[in-house]
Amino acid sequence: MCKILIADDEPDMRALLADLLMEAGHEVTEAENGQVAVQQVQNEMPDLVLLDVLMPLMNGIQVLQRLRDDPATKALPVILLTAFSLSDEETDILDTPNTYHVTKPWRRGVVESAITSALAQTTGGI
Repeated sequence: MCKILIADDEPDMRALLADLLMEAGHEVTEAENGQVAVQQVQNEMPDLVLLDVLMPLMNGIQVLQRLRDDPATKALPVILLTAFSLSDEETDILDTPNTYHVTKPWRRGVVESAITSALAQTTGGI
């Protein structure tokens, strides 16, 4: 189906999401922090990124800002995952095109639905 990068510092969350996505037929790569996520996006150019907001070295908002500032990744669909409320400044970045938000904990079907919607709106569906 499509290539999805999961960027989350919690191994259990990455494993849970990877299993869910591979079960749906997606190719999955993983990053354990924001710096690795940026490098992997540049090297592998996934179709979509699932991005935890709270990560070491570079948080998800910083990663998203870097992706949006780069013409090569400006339109890359990104789904932010967070269990915490976002500040007003962080909420503003959700208004950028191809940026979505899922609150943790989420129920089965929510992430899959967000992925389907993001891909449909940005690429006509994959």
